[in-house]
Amino acid sequence: MKVFITLFSLTFFQTFSFSPTPNFSGTWVLNFEKSVIEDKDDQLTRQVFVINQNGDDFSLKIYHIYGKKKRKIGFRMLADGKERRVKIFFKGKLEHTENGLQATMWRSNYLNRVHYKFGASTNELIADETYKGIPKNHHSIWVFDKVEGDINHVITK
Repeated sequence: MKVFITLFSLTFFQTFSFSPTPNFSGTWVLNFEKSVIEDKDDQLTRQVFVINQNGDDFSLKIYHIYGKKKRKIGFRMLADGKERRVKIFFKGKLEHTENGLQATMWRSNYLNRVHYKFGASTNELIADETYKGIPKNHHSIWVFDKVEGDINHVITK
């Protein structure tokens, strides 16, 4: 019995320790119908995430599209759970969770925590966001569909 428990434990922990990190790389378009957004900007017509992942190194570009106008925000994070400066104004950390990643960014009077995971398939990305700050606190579930194609075509579509 002890041998069985030892072998089971070794197999379990090796599987857990060496299981590959999910790769979130891709171009992701917000699906308004699947999402539950508490504090939605009524002018927002499209949102696109472009994620490039190389191991634990993540680069994220977010395109907010308002009709023909677009605003781009970008930043990089390392998924090692260590606190770092993100952009000029924020501190943040990115860490692995059981089924995805959790990004946390904060500063005085501001906290944004987002848990990223795949949905029904690896072509659906769910961002479960809890935001505390100005203009008001909210909890939103953003659901993105993976798309192929040139980013310029995707954001102007």
